[in-house]
Amino acid sequence: MYQQSTMALELLSKEHAEKIFSSKQIAVWEYLKSVEEAAPGEISKRTKVARPTVAQVLDKLLRLKKIERIGLGRSTRYRKLLL
Repeated sequence: MYQQSTMALELLSKEHAEKIFSSKQIAVWEYLKSVEEAAPGEISKRTKVARPTVAQVLDKLLRLKKIERIGLGRSTRYRKLLL
């Protein structure tokens, strides 16, 4: 029981969040790691992931404090946080 709870906590930690991502979420995350910054439309086009899915992944990455939002509205861009 202790080992399972330790593993669960590790999976849910910010540092290891990638372990619980789906393949589409990983594609978006890997793309963001490879560029300086990107707009949601660009991410969708480059990763071939649907725009609504990209928006969901970006929201999740923002909550996990993996990325930051730059700007608002149509000019919104995202970039990986430097740690």
